[in-house]
Amino acid sequence: MTYWTQITGRPAPAPALLDEATGPRPAPVFVEWLMGLPSGWVTDARHGLTTNQQLAALGNGVLPRQAIAALETARNAFSL
Repeated sequence: MTYWTQITGRPAPAPALLDEATGPRPAPVFVEWLMGLPSGWVTDARHGLTTNQQLAALGNGVLPRQAIAALETARNAFSL
């Protein structure tokens, strides 16, 4: 079991979508997993997003762990 699999508590999904017409593309569920987001946070079908929209949303997202580190750093810097 990999370290990230242990942290997320779920196995890694397939990393790519294979399509003969467009070739291999990143799988949104894999990107979501890599970012440490809850399963379905962006990729749940109820959101009604296309694969391209999901990848755009994930690409423009912030990693939760990085956001926490940035906020803690800012809090420590300004609470002298």
